[in-house]
Amino acid sequence: MKTKQLVSLALFVLICVLSINTASAQFRLGVRGGVDVASNKLKTDILKASNRLGFQIGPTAEFVVPISGFGGDISVLYGHKEYKISEKQDNASLSDYNYISVPINLKQRIKLGPLGVFVTGGVYGNVKVGDDNAKNANEVVNAFKHKNFIFGLGAGAGVTLFRNIDLGMYFRGDLTDNYKEEYMDADTFQNKKNQSWTVGLNYYF
Repeated sequence: MKTKQLVSLALFVLICVLSINTASAQFRLGVRGGVDVASNKLKTDILKASNRLGFQIGPTAEFVVPISGFGGDISVLYGHKEYKISEKQDNASLSDYNYISVPINLKQRIKLGPLGVFVTGGVYGNVKVGDDNAKNANEVVNAFKHKNFIFGLGAGAGVTLFRNIDLGMYFRGDLTDNYKEEYMDADTFQNKKNQSWTVGLNYYF
């Protein structure tokens, strides 16, 4: 399936579901944060310094229909993307940068006594807002001019603790290659360097 078809299908599904009457849904605000990791293997040292590749943090809003546990969320996150030294050696054009991300997800919650589990999936858009390698005013201006938009698909799953905390593992895969100077080749979603795994935590007030 081509990228445009995937984008159109994802947007169509989200619009259809989010247009359902949510008058009976419960709304919550919270804070969402996460750490990008090079390896997604569930180990006690998954967040060690050598495995971290960036982070995101920002406000989030969620709605859930109480009986079904079905709902969705939207967030506005400030993020920082890093690359491993070995990757930068392979392609000198790779550079760390900052971005704003807006993920929109559908979510299903399942209660299991005092705990719970959830699965989530949706779309996101990222806008590049800064380049860590800029060293003077001209480079800052050029970095701003070259910022662009990335669209992708995301999915995740995890556990709910104390009704207010979601701890999970999330996957993101870019469908566009607009940050062209950061990409190794023309492949997007299938290119491992355009995919990210995040250990994330949401806290709802």
